[in-house]
Amino acid sequence: MPPQEEQAPDLKQTIEKIKRNGKDIDKNYIIDGKGRIIVKADLRDQGGDYEVVYDLENIKDTGNSVYEVGFTCHEKKTGETIKDVLVWIPSASRAGLLLSFDDDYLVSWERNFPLFDKYNAKVTFFIIGKPSSFCGRAIRKGHDVGYHSLSHNDLRKLSREKFNSETVGGAKAFRAAGYPVTSFAYPYGLHQPWMNEVLLGSFGTIRGFVKSFHIYTEDEIRHHFILSRSIDNTIIPSDEEFYRLINVMLRTVKFIDKDQVLPLTSHIVSDKASWGISARRLEFLLKTAKALGLVFYRYSDFADQQER
Repeated sequence: MPPQEEQAPDLKQTIEKIKRNGKDIDKNYIIDGKGRIIVKADLRDQGGDYEVVYDLENIKDTGNSVYEVGFTCHEKKTGETIKDVLVWIPSASRAGLLLSFDDDYLVSWERNFPLFDKYNAKVTFFIIGKPSSFCGRAIRKGHDVGYHSLSHNDLRKLSREKFNSETVGGAKAFRAAGYPVTSFAYPYGLHQPWMNEVLLGSFGTIRGFVKSFHIYTEDEIRHHFILSRSIDNTIIPSDEEFYRLINVMLRTVKFIDKDQVLPLTSHIVSDKASWGISARRLEFLLKTAKALGLVFYRYSDFADQQER
């Protein structure tokens, strides 16, 4: 912990309030000009008007789910800046991870069922084509099955009739087989706004696919279009950068303490595939999420009862 300089009584009280890390401090995140996730809070009291910036990238894990988090407190008017450290013990909450896998890598996914079991992780598989016995095995393991279109075409280039057969029409076979498929993921993440309105008449949640960080409340997921961040090997080439990003993203959704959910997406579980995630990276993700006490959500968890 850095040495303490002599502080005015009001500022000392402000620093102590930050170190208590209570719910009365409204934390939010921004994405800076370099694409980094920055967690901040604005704090106003009788001592002044402050901006607090938390360093979630370099926190110290002291063991037993206790972390030391550095922060900088900046008084906006005077420019005075104080650095200190708070002790963070993540409390039980509904903050969580919404992890999904796309396409038709059924053998790869099933091969990793034991890894999901190891961390009691539940995920959603967005499947192309027609239903298979994999769907039943995945659901019996506690996972979820969503729909990813019949042929994985760019839906923007299809006629309305073909669009309907690729989406709503294709899902009918799953539902007839007893698999509700309450969510839909756009192939390649490509879509036009009118598609959301059409598909939300048949699916509880519609999912896009991006390279940026987004988190949502449960109400923002249910009956809405959301964006899921790709964590594929081709998007995050180095293991070092992957571990850094996963730590920052998962810590952010937990630390801001607003019961929000982070959607992440990959494809095959493979060391070599560009559009996939290595088994070691996947285990790091699951292990980190569990250590932070994040809830593992499925897309069906946000469906209304009649949609399940």
